[in-house]
Amino acid sequence: MSSTRDTILSTAAELFAARGFDAITMRDIAGACQIKAPSLYNHFADKKTLYQETLSFVFEEHGTSLMGCLKDEKPAEEKLGNFIRLICHRLNEQPMFRQLFMRELIEQDEDRYRFLVNVVMAETCHALHDIFLAINPACDPHFLTTSLIGLVIFHFQINPMRPYLPGGSTETQSEAYLATNILKLISQALEQPRE
Repeated sequence: MSSTRDTILSTAAELFAARGFDAITMRDIAGACQIKAPSLYNHFADKKTLYQETLSFVFEEHGTSLMGCLKDEKPAEEKLGNFIRLICHRLNEQPMFRQLFMRELIEQDEDRYRFLVNVVMAETCHALHDIFLAINPACDPHFLTTSLIGLVIFHFQINPMRPYLPGGSTETQSEAYLATNILKLISQALEQPRE
């Protein structure tokens, strides 16, 4: 059974994903949760705290299995492929997860960027960094990490437009197609020496 706190976090995630941090008030979240605003403050001191805990809650829901791929006792190349397939599956199945991330890119708040990267995504980004170096010690792991994030987020965001672009098809929209081709691009980049 879901706790009141979890209900607040999942409701807040939907609202923040749909409308963004600045457009949502604590009163909006309380109303959507069918509680009074003072009750919301019993759980979260302010909107910033609620937002940070919401990001952590949403990303943690996916983080355990994603980290499982990266910490597995398999060759680095296999771990990377499994991670890309799983992150593509999650982004396909959970648009709110993707939308929260996109909101952060659009709103460009430095404090929230810092929190997202240094707290919420830190373990995953460090693990990816290590995998890239294990595959090719001469690579640029920072560039590859940011490229991978960009590729998976962008391709799922643009998916509704894909059928209208030249060469678009149902196949090019599939999760499997995207995962396979994102892995190919990252693998090709890994073969290149750092410049």
